[in-house]
Amino acid sequence: IAPSRKLNSLLSPALFPRMIVGCITLITVNTLIFGFVTWLPTFFVHSGRTIAQSFSYSLIISVGAPIGSAIAALTSDSWGRKPTIVGASLLTILIGSFYPFIEEPLLLSFTGFILMIPIYVLVTVCFAVYIPELFPTEVRLRASGICNTFGRGATIVTPFLVVALFRHYGVGGVISMLVGLLIIEIVLVLIFGIEPKNRRLEEIAS
Repeated sequence: IAPSRKLNSLLSPALFPRMIVGCITLITVNTLIFGFVTWLPTFFVHSGRTIAQSFSYSLIISVGAPIGSAIAALTSDSWGRKPTIVGASLLTILIGSFYPFIEEPLLLSFTGFILMIPIYVLVTVCFAVYIPELFPTEVRLRASGICNTFGRGATIVTPFLVVALFRHYGVGGVISMLVGLLIIEIVLVLIFGIEPKNRRLEEIAS
């Protein structure tokens, strides 16, 4: 298919909503990683912890990442892609909403560990499974590339937003931004997202 025809097909009523879902989903996931996960040591230091304590907490919390990825591999096939994405997003919102207000070190590490699990469920399902399945074979690479471009673009903007929000509102401001993105993602996935579980590629394409 000629490039112009491929682009036109991505703007069609059937595929354009999927493009929106893919772009917003990857923007959200990249913002979670580069707007929260990679900033954890900085947040801990600014809350009064030493650098050694900060990296100890971050190390404990990061153990949740491979566990989240393993859970995603199981639930995306057994529960389905959309329920896994929505469920992990809701858990991230729930745990993230009270995470900034925890002071006790052991509880802070444990809650951060639990929070990391749904975050990396989202990372694994969205990057490795869901986004490529949204599009038919003839435009899959191009469409996935566009979605990833928007997602990666978020990594350029996110540090500036995090610094501004953290300076004025603390970790709670950063969490509020992430919760807002997750809510938008949930709504879009529920309304416009497709469920590829147990469906052939030809059926999804139509």
